[in-house]
This record gives sequence, structure tokens and C-alpha cells, in this order.
Amino acid sequence: MGKPTLRQQAYARILDMIENGEYPKGSVTSEVQLGRQLDMSRTPVRAALQQLELEGYVRIASKHGVLILDSSSQRVGDLLELIASMALFAVSAVFPAGQASLQAWSRDRSEAYRALCDGDLENQGAFAAFEFELLNGLIQRCNNSEMTKAFQTYASRLFWHRNVWRWQAPHAGRTRAQVAKLIEAAAAGPESFREALFDYLHTLKLTWR
Repeated sequence: MGKPTLRQQAYARILDMIENGEYPKGSVTSEVQLGRQLDMSRTPVRAALQQLELEGYVRIASKHGVLILDSSSQRVGDLLELIASMALFAVSAVFPAGQASLQAWSRDRSEAYRALCDGDLENQGAFAAFEFELLNGLIQRCNNSEMTKAFQTYASRLFWHRNVWRWQAPHAGRTRAQVAKLIEAAAAGPESFREALFDYLHTLKLTWR
């Protein structure tokens, strides 16, 4: 694999600054400011910002700078529904021909989840990371690289690993039960998974900030 281009480097560094809160949602910056910060010319910075605008992270306003976009409740709901749809499609596509492999996957994830729940329940970041890997692994079973990439992009837009309110009181107990049910339902088939997924999605929408 070749060395990343300047545009790719600028994209990765700006996205990281957005995701780690250095440029919080609703803040404004500019090509010039970013170029100075990254020690790059405006050309790769502009190209990176254009890609980030297409992906919904920023809005480039001529003569006004670059706005880091906030996530409206409607936008969040849409992205969560897209993720849920991909997870349901994955189970439907793999089942029933791949029922045995789904059952093995479910057992493995159930064991990992029980170990996580037996540990530090206050480690909300670990639970969010487990959710991400759970959904990512399930979607990957379709062997569709575009779908996997789309999931990772949507999760990034949602700041998935930083959004952990559902793992805090008073929602944590319900969320833990819903994730456990989601894992078990994946091996039971699309109908069972759909029901478990609907409950889980409802909690995600209710608690996302």
C-alpha cells in the first residue's frame, strides 16, 4: 500500500479533530486556519473538506468559513435506521443457509458479552465499542464491502464510541438486556431478530445525544 496522499492525510487528521472534540459540532473554522494547523497548503485541505462535506461532517460556506455540522434528531434517527436495516439485511441474507454459522457467532458473542457484563459496568466506552463490533461483525457476514464501509461511515458520523448515554442510569439495565436479546435473536432468524432489533433501535433513538 502506497503512502497516503496529502488529501488523504488532511482528511484523516481533520476527521480525527472533529471526532475527538477539538472542533466541536457547531464550531466554525476555515481552510486557512486548518492549513496552518496541519502545516499544509490549501489545496489538499480544500479537497479533504469537500469530501467531508459530501459525507455530512461539515458545510463549506463561501466567505464564511467551514461549519462543523451538528446532528439533528432527524438526521440521527435516519442514520440509526440505516444501520438497523443493514443488520436486518445481514441476518436475512445469511439465514437459513448460514444458520449454523450464525448460531456459532451468537454463542461466541454471548460469551464475550457475559464476560463484559461481569466486569466494570461503569466502563461505558467498552460497552459502546462492543456494540460497534457486534453490528460491524454481523454486517460483514454479508461479504459486502460497500455495506461494511457504509456502516462504519454512519457510525463515525454518529460519534458512536463517544455516545454512551444508553449505558448510563436509568437506561443501562434495559440496554444490557436488549443487546443480549439481540445477540440471541440473530441465531433464531429474521423475524426474531427484527423484533429484538426494533426494541434496541427504539432505545438508541430515545437516548442518543
